[in-house]
Amino acid sequence: MRVLLAVDGSAHSQHAAEAVGQLSSVKSLTVVHVVNLPRLAYPALGRDISQDLAMTIEQAMREEGEQILKQAMSHVSYHNAPVSKRLEIGSPADCILAVAEEEDADLILIGARGMGQVQELIFGSVSHRVLTHAPCSVCVVKSPMAKLDEILLPLQGEGDERTATQFFAKHPFKGTSEITVFNVVPIPRSIFRAGVSASESKIQRALESAEAFTDHVGGGLKELHYSTIARVGMGAPGETILDQEASTNPDLIVMGTHNPSILSRFVLGSVSHTVLHRSTHSVLLIRPTGQEG
Repeated sequence: MRVLLAVDGSAHSQHAAEAVGQLSSVKSLTVVHVVNLPRLAYPALGRDISQDLAMTIEQAMREEGEQILKQAMSHVSYHNAPVSKRLEIGSPADCILAVAEEEDADLILIGARGMGQVQELIFGSVSHRVLTHAPCSVCVVKSPMAKLDEILLPLQGEGDERTATQFFAKHPFKGTSEITVFNVVPIPRSIFRAGVSASESKIQRALESAEAFTDHVGGGLKELHYSTIARVGMGAPGETILDQEASTNPDLIVMGTHNPSILSRFVLGSVSHTVLHRSTHSVLLIRPTGQEG
């Protein structure tokens, strides 16, 4: 697995660097920091002074960037894979995506929130652009990942099942994680309180179908030597996934997508918006083999 670690010097960025230690079979690791130079204008100071000031600021930001890279490298130096670093100048999202393409990355690790040059990464345009347009899987690290004993795997359908099976068949993580396979029957409880009637038999069939689906997926993962638990919820998908997260307290949430068009809707849609923004745990969005690039 070729891994791209995007760092910005924040605490969440450090968590992302440390999360590399949970990955197995890492072929290469590239650590990238992007210097997003501000557009400064000081007309009252004169052209020469303005240029000197701009050059001073750029040099300071480059030096800071090198220190950020050095710090990140110190957290991943224990990994056996070849490690390289890159200092890029430009738009953070565009540079991260470009480097991912150049390095043929299989996974991008990025901190949940940035400080300094990259403000509020998970809520801003940087993360959304990376998540939407990345040629590979993306893990948004929100908290320390010192272990991966428990993984929550919400699935929407058969496409997600194929994506998840492809991903976990590679045994991307060290150790043996227990995976909670979770599927939501999207029938909000609020419709009953609003006086809308629903056939109990239809609801029961929907729940049975969801249970059969999660049991099937769990069985496939057990064949890959994972310990699994199958769970089914009912309600608004995003909220129900968050309820399951609170109950399971996983070390990581893994969510699959089956093609770029669905990825775009998934990242910008209400379910992912709810999970990514309100989850207290790290979230990994996986892309299927053959779709990365």
